[in-house]
Amino acid sequence: MTRAVTPTAEEALHTTLEMSFEDAVPFVQIEHELADFETVKVTRLDAMIEGMLGEDDIERTALIVVCHPEVARDAIAIDQTLAGLLPCTTVVYETESDDVVHVHHVSATKAIRDLGCTPGDCGEEIDALIELTGERMRVVWENIEKHGAVAADD
Repeated sequence: MTRAVTPTAEEALHTTLEMSFEDAVPFVQIEHELADFETVKVTRLDAMIEGMLGEDDIERTALIVVCHPEVARDAIAIDQTLAGLLPCTTVVYETESDDVVHVHHVSATKAIRDLGCTPGDCGEEIDALIELTGERMRVVWENIEKHGAVAADD
């Protein structure tokens, strides 16, 4: 059975870093903050699962939950209920299959569109919100790739 890939999943941002997981998590967080995203929370999913379920075979995975004030402002201007689908989350994780740290981001605003969570006829406003989010996250991603490569060479 083939599943259709939504634009949100297809256009997700992904890169790898050749640095330790312990260095990658704060590095990715800071790159978001330097682009004016506010950190809401950094959570280690693997530690949470181990602590609550006792399972210790989960690969290291951290969520960096951030919110950009312009994105939040524009989302709630469309409809305050959209705030429940914010903020943005970037995941940093390792896999057994390689020796790099993965950084992955799925756009919350594209998900709003793809999930059909927009109220009424606000397609143009959602498109503008997606564009704004994309512009802000492109800055983050360019810097992660640029500075991550430099950090990896140190």
